[in-house]
Amino acid sequence: MSTGPILVWGAGAIGGTIGAYLRRAGQEVVFVDIDGDHVAAINEQGLAVEGPIDNFSVTGRAFTPATLTGRFDRILLCVKAHHTTAAVAAAGGASGAGRLCRVFAERAERVHHRGRDRTRADDWRLRQFRCRLF
Repeated sequence: MSTGPILVWGAGAIGGTIGAYLRRAGQEVVFVDIDGDHVAAINEQGLAVEGPIDNFSVTGRAFTPATLTGRFDRILLCVKAHHTTAAVAAAGGASGAGRLCRVFAERAERVHHRGRDRTRADDWRLRQFRCRLF
């Protein structure tokens, strides 16, 4: 299994929360977001999770797609469904040899495919990104 950092592409409500829980569990996480101000805030102040289940803060490294360098074997794509196509195209340049990824798309449309339900984002990922599931 890969031991490098997990790349969380999309550091909003879904990606920020998943990445923060992974950081709290001791995983190395790198965040990517298109909002430069949000990236700067993560780098300067970290991420805070506040909600009915838990409240905590974590530190993290964040980049915009244009400033990200390196290859990542584990990628979590955490964008709104209508941003999936552009995010997959951009994240493809960061995928390493292992290319383990999972799509967490907000408002993704459910479809039935080959005997099980998937999101359209999953189908796109499987065709274009050729990832193995976690």
